[in-house]
Amino acid sequence: MMKVLPCWNGIIIENKLRSFLKNICNYKGLEKFINLNRNSKYRTLEVDWTSTFSCLNCDINNNETSVSSSKTKAQKVHLLIEEIPTIEQMKKSLLDLYDGWMCPICGLHDETFIYVWMCSGHYDIINNIRDKTINHLLTWILEYNDNIQDFNALMALNIWDISYDPNVFTFVDLIKEIIPMSLSELLNSWTTKKNVVDALIQMRQFIFNEIFEEVWIPRCSHLKEFERSLGLTKKKKLEFKSVRSLPNNNNSNNTTIQYDSLDSVRNYIYFGKNIIEFYTNLTS
Repeated sequence: MMKVLPCWNGIIIENKLRSFLKNICNYKGLEKFINLNRNSKYRTLEVDWTSTFSCLNCDINNNETSVSSSKTKAQKVHLLIEEIPTIEQMKKSLLDLYDGWMCPICGLHDETFIYVWMCSGHYDIINNIRDKTINHLLTWILEYNDNIQDFNALMALNIWDISYDPNVFTFVDLIKEIIPMSLSELLNSWTTKKNVVDALIQMRQFIFNEIFEEVWIPRCSHLKEFERSLGLTKKKKLEFKSVRSLPNNNNSNNTTIQYDSLDSVRNYIYFGKNIIEFYTNLTS
């Protein structure tokens, strides 16, 4: 039998080949995600990608799957990639039906992913969720370190603003499950890394539950009732299935950094560095 030496881009692969190929596929997908125009801010800001993906998988057991866990994971992914079925999202496949429709809550603006959380009809609810998130986070951290006296640094983080800003993190990013490095570093200065991960997972799960129960589910129920009043059933919607779609807004002259050469994998092979953390360090 002929012996062969596996290589990747001229680099000898010493890891198990099957595992290496799986990693290549996974991180090609990660780079594709980060390179989306909607994620351009995350290519310039410092994101704690390790904690971000830990939170994404926090309630999914590695060796156990169920309808409930799969549905929860799908909902979290849809939040992360900004593809929950808003009116603007549904126009992509049902433009003939939803063309001209506005936010089902206020009826004043286009219902984009960002606008769902900034709608005047949701303002008090989102503010309440934000305030409860801060209180719970403080409680969890104090359980690990009850010697903390000053929380001004936490309150000073701009991540609590309920707005959208392409240049800084806001509470909308936490709703998406993006964890800013500024938050991770501050919490790490107060307690151990393991405790920080646990606190962030609890925080993200709390935000996820509150957002769906207090905002998204009531919004969907409201829209469903409105559609029913118009006689729009699932069967009726299929009749509107159209090849006509919204203009493609993905073309952009965005000049921010792009990840397309799997440099993270190369660093992993040469130096044994953590692949996920590569993307965090690149913007540090």
